[in-house]
Amino acid sequence: MIFIAALIGILIGILINRGADNLPPPPRRSLLETPRCPYCDSPRAPLEQFGIVAFALRRDKCHQCGAPLRLRAPLVEIVTGALFAFLAARYSFNLYLVIICLFTAVLVLITVIDLEHKLILNVVVLPATLLALLASPIVLGGPDAALATWNWNRVVLSLLGLGVGYAMTLAIYFFGILFVRVINRNRKTKINTVAFGLGDVKLAGLLGALIGFPAIFYALIYAILLGGIGAVIALVLRSTQKGKYTAFTAIPYGPYLVLAGGAFLIFGNELLAWIIGP
Repeated sequence: MIFIAALIGILIGILINRGADNLPPPPRRSLLETPRCPYCDSPRAPLEQFGIVAFALRRDKCHQCGAPLRLRAPLVEIVTGALFAFLAARYSFNLYLVIICLFTAVLVLITVIDLEHKLILNVVVLPATLLALLASPIVLGGPDAALATWNWNRVVLSLLGLGVGYAMTLAIYFFGILFVRVINRNRKTKINTVAFGLGDVKLAGLLGALIGFPAIFYALIYAILLGGIGAVIALVLRSTQKGKYTAFTAIPYGPYLVLAGGAFLIFGNELLAWIIGP
């Protein structure tokens, strides 16, 4: 079962790579359309669309222009396969496992796109939020609730999580705008970005709908802490590269939100018991 889950995860990773190649504008392409080389815009050859296979067979260059394929492709397939294998080892095979794997794939896709483009796409996050609300009786009920009857209490917790996720990050978003305006008064080079974008707000809403309240409250706190640590590490590592990074360089916060939210999605009961007690 674990091997099969890993294989399915690798196949889903191929779809994630296709989504990461086709969905971000410009131009936005259909998932059904063959991915294109970002250098010469020629359609990928069949083998070039399978990251692990392409690198294993040394077909890791564009057949048209010779540009190297992104290492991201096999990494996403490997990571997704490993995550699916871990989830299969942790849970029995039921509807709960299928739903958790589905949202794991969505979060991986969001992370990849945000890292590469600093974008969190409505076409991904909004349908996923609606699906999270619909799946809340199962997701918030845990592995044993996969065949349970509809539970309105879990729907309410999901809606509360959605609201808290939006409210907390909207507050940060507007504070960031105010902070930038104050800072720009005394700067010759103006700052045009804020720490949290509206995409991060929508992602926080998705995570809130997915893990519910109060988990989203703690997840966002940990995401902010992780983002701060990541920013400090990036500043230290790039301090020798003049002009590459400054204190006001924007960083993608989506991966930190996904990391914290994903941890509560999988280990929610254990984390809440550790934070607030059994």
